[in-house]
Amino acid sequence: MKKGIIFLITAILAGVLAFCLMRSHKMAAIRGSLLDSMPELAWVRTELKLTDEQFAKVSELHAAYRPKCVEMCGRISEAHEKIEGLAKKDRKLTPELEEAIREHARIHVECQQAMLKHIYETSAVLSGNQASRYLETMLPYALDFTHSESGNLHSR
Repeated sequence: MKKGIIFLITAILAGVLAFCLMRSHKMAAIRGSLLDSMPELAWVRTELKLTDEQFAKVSELHAAYRPKCVEMCGRISEAHEKIEGLAKKDRKLTPELEEAIREHARIHVECQQAMLKHIYETSAVLSGNQASRYLETMLPYALDFTHSESGNLHSR
């Protein structure tokens, strides 16, 4: 009986250990594959029928641009909140509100320029037809910020 209990406990511990090791390995593989495949780029790969080499370069460009995009989105959001707060606070067009509006516009221009640069760099990796389709899809997002504010840009 004692041997049976020891065997049972050992089997349970071995099973728990195996489960933990497999889960850890699987989670690392999932994290790695998500970073490698960048699911938000899946549409580019499938719609434009990119080669592995093209997709690797597009993914590299995307990964390099992403922190800049996140930073710009944060700055736009802060500037928008500042304008909204000032507009509600004073209920009139004050010099401070005017300056906040100008700063918001400067940030939008900077973001739009960065996004266009990224889009053009990405299109340069593609063939003529692929680049045309990519630009046709992406330029409206860079030229109209209502897409990025609604969150549609990042889900593409």
